[in-house]
Amino acid sequence: MNHVVSKWLMQRVAAVLLIPVLLWFLFHFDNLMNFSYLEALQFLNNRFNVAVISLIFILAFFHMRLGMSEIFEDYIQDEKIRKLANLSILGISIIIPVAAITAMIILAL
Repeated sequence: MNHVVSKWLMQRVAAVLLIPVLLWFLFHFDNLMNFSYLEALQFLNNRFNVAVISLIFILAFFHMRLGMSEIFEDYIQDEKIRKLANLSILGISIIIPVAAITAMIILAL
């Protein structure tokens, strides 16, 4: 399979996988906004909730990285700047989900 086609397919698969977890999140988001601190901690003590929110972070940032990479390839002509931009997006797409998931796990302890 061509590299471009595989990136396109991965982005579409990530988008389709995001739909049910984002619907779950939207269903629970209203409750989360009204929770007290203790209720929020209780919500995060449920491993299923932490797993779904973690999956949202991983899929969303993976999808974002693929999309931004395509934008950089289309609009940035300088190879060095394009590589730096892609490396920056890769770092962001790793650091933020890892930090968020770590924070949720620490709060749940």
